[in-house]
Amino acid sequence: MYIGEPILHTKVFFASMLALLVIASPVIAAPKVSLNAYATWDYDMVNLDNVNPQYTGRGVYVAVLDTGLAPNWKDYFPQDRIATSLGKGFKEILAWNQKTEELVETGKIIETTYIGSIGSTHGTHVVSTILGYNYYAPADAVSGLPLPPIFVKGIAPEVTIIPVKVLSDYNIPAPHGDDGRVVFGTDRAVAAGIDYATDLAIAGYRPMIITMSLGGPEPSPIIEAAINRSIANGVIVVAAAGNEGESGMSYPGAYPQVISVGACGWTYEWYWPDGTTPPPRYRLWWLQEPTYGYIDVTENKTELTSQVYITDWSSREISDLGQQLDVVAPGSWVRGPYPGVPGYSHLPWWSNGLGWAFGRNPGNFYYLGGTSMATPHVTGIVALMLQKNPSLNQALVEEILKETALPIPNGSAYVYDFDHWAEFSWYSNATGAGLVQADAALEVS
Repeated sequence: MYIGEPILHTKVFFASMLALLVIASPVIAAPKVSLNAYATWDYDMVNLDNVNPQYTGRGVYVAVLDTGLAPNWKDYFPQDRIATSLGKGFKEILAWNQKTEELVETGKIIETTYIGSIGSTHGTHVVSTILGYNYYAPADAVSGLPLPPIFVKGIAPEVTIIPVKVLSDYNIPAPHGDDGRVVFGTDRAVAAGIDYATDLAIAGYRPMIITMSLGGPEPSPIIEAAINRSIANGVIVVAAAGNEGESGMSYPGAYPQVISVGACGWTYEWYWPDGTTPPPRYRLWWLQEPTYGYIDVTENKTELTSQVYITDWSSREISDLGQQLDVVAPGSWVRGPYPGVPGYSHLPWWSNGLGWAFGRNPGNFYYLGGTSMATPHVTGIVALMLQKNPSLNQALVEEILKETALPIPNGSAYVYDFDHWAEFSWYSNATGAGLVQADAALEVS
């Protein structure tokens, strides 16, 4: 589990993600984006099914500052949507002090590849929400629910993704890390990634969005300066609010000038198509596909409000600290590629082994939950807005998102949380302006 809190004595930034484990499976080559692509609960919850299909994010660049892309990313994404020539990584060299048992910053940043960390494939899952992804899970068939290879719809399937790795593998003596390995980024590495994306925008790669599903517990002057430079140069900056619940927001999401995203869920998670409540769980509940039966995410605003809950771990804003939570988006039980837990361990689809069914291989698809998963939903919607109106700046984008969001009142909900029923409660410090709505945001862009 990666959270926005330091586990080392140096100031570091971790992916703002809470991993939720379920059965995972290998990937197979599947159809590219088509009219037969499948929608999901989270796709429908932000009303993308009501968006004019001409808006796909084409012409918009999205710099994803994260762990980079998994080595097998071509299994999941159309190759022409990843700007490999622009992909890059930034890592600060750290020294291990044996006496104090802490990492010491050296200030030296090196450039590395965008190919991701072997310790986490978090960035691949983030990209999958924006672009969509090829999906094939033999475990569905094992569960009695055979599903052919499909393409899962993305929020903005024709954006150009620029993978920028700012969260890297570090090796430290056990027992301080997982077999001596931890994945994080430093202030300087994150700032370098922000500056790199800004420089690309200045060079003509625009409209440009920087999305950061990462966070740390304290403000960083270096990172804030880089963000301010980006915004001044017309770049849109979106960041996760963090997974600290009542403890407050992570940075950089907590900065008022950043578009920050909290996480919400759907009260019908894991329900059976006929409305039967779990347990047992219905494996394909996440697909909004009539062939397999499903509970529809309603388009009625009043009904939708009653189906939304705020997760208990989604960071609440603490206004006295100057924190500002702008909007929320689906971030609970988001399905996507995540090859290997812990670490990268890809099982090819053509393998004759049964590790995907009996746990001998970590697999390639997982449900993940976190504000990391909510953030790319908003990023994708912003890309659609910029395709329609490339002149939008940070302030206007934030204003539109907030004015068109579906307000979520204070409340509570009883939700099935993987293996038990749980009650979630929230107040206005957890909702921001409400749940982002793609169709409404586009209408006024």
